[in-house]
Amino acid sequence: MTISGPDFRQTWLWRQAFLTPRSDSTTDEQEFFRTQYLSIRERAAQLVSRIAVDLPGMTVHDISHLDALWDTASSVAEGAVNVNPAEAFVLGASILLHDAAMSLAAYPGGLAEVMKTVAWKDAVARLALASEENAGTRFDVDNPPKAVVDRVLPDVLRRLHADRAEELAEQAWRTPDGSQVYLVEDSALRLFYGPTIGQIAHSHWWSVQKLEHEFSDDLGALAHRSRNLIDRVKLACLLRVADALHLDSRRAPRFLRAMTNPSGVSALHWSFQERLARPHIELDAVVFTTGQPFGRDDAEAWWLAYDTLNAVDRELRDVDLLLQARGREVLKARRVKGAGSPEILARTVQTRGWRPVDARLQVSDVPRIVENLGGPKLYGNDPTVALRELIQN
Repeated sequence: MTISGPDFRQTWLWRQAFLTPRSDSTTDEQEFFRTQYLSIRERAAQLVSRIAVDLPGMTVHDISHLDALWDTASSVAEGAVNVNPAEAFVLGASILLHDAAMSLAAYPGGLAEVMKTVAWKDAVARLALASEENAGTRFDVDNPPKAVVDRVLPDVLRRLHADRAEELAEQAWRTPDGSQVYLVEDSALRLFYGPTIGQIAHSHWWSVQKLEHEFSDDLGALAHRSRNLIDRVKLACLLRVADALHLDSRRAPRFLRAMTNPSGVSALHWSFQERLARPHIELDAVVFTTGQPFGRDDAEAWWLAYDTLNAVDRELRDVDLLLQARGREVLKARRVKGAGSPEILARTVQTRGWRPVDARLQVSDVPRIVENLGGPKLYGNDPTVALRELIQN
């Protein structure tokens, strides 16, 4: 088996779940779940390799991205969270599937199956309306030309991928000889853990608040294989945080960018991600740093990085609140250093030749503003003004 990208087998989560002797599991159980995960990984690698074909210009979503999530998850979990072998199998499978539907290969019926979805019909209808209004041209929405298909498909696959991820663990693909193949070959594992794997994979697009409602109870043990429960909230939180944190240069190799030549917002994502180092933890904060500073010409990419890291910070804080409220394990990190302050973030995500400044209007003394700009200062003491304003409005 070919192992690409960072060696996930050296990460803390992998070692403590599958290699370190445990009181709650036998070595046979560890070996079983480890082997089953690697089997799924081999097939999933072929599936996600198709994403770059259907969504050209996006940052890396291949098996190297999925392997790296073992590293980012370990960075926030090490020493703080216990993951048993069954949980590691479910988490790993969910990682493999969470983005895997961003390709036509995830749909056994191919493009014809995607074209039957509401998301496809809505996207084509919107484009047809815009085309008629702006250019005076029309096309058949039920049989659109190739140019329309190429334009609509990437957006539709992105919109559908999380929903579709929920089905992939149990989905069958048919071979030319009529037999069926699955990502999860072991039928007992597929039937028992498949729905949970799919739900956790789907959940990376849910709100954090929805996790507690949908995953209110742990999943019990697969009787003939383990005594360990599956804490679904914990695994869903690990997946979403690990995915959010993987923004570094592993997602945006410079040589691949030169070959694919992304444009627009995609180019800005490549520009900021290719500069970021692997994040590390300081106290309770995730720290992002840069090797190459952002010059004046890269200011737009820096601000996109700032907005993205603010979103990661909100994710960490929301997850921390959820885990704290449950009274169980919590992650090591609960915020992003510098989030909310361009000046502070620029100390680690560095700029050269310019300095980011938060120029948003902020009101610190609301009562005084109201006193100076409203009431008698604005209208005087004429009591009929209120009636006049009501009539005008």
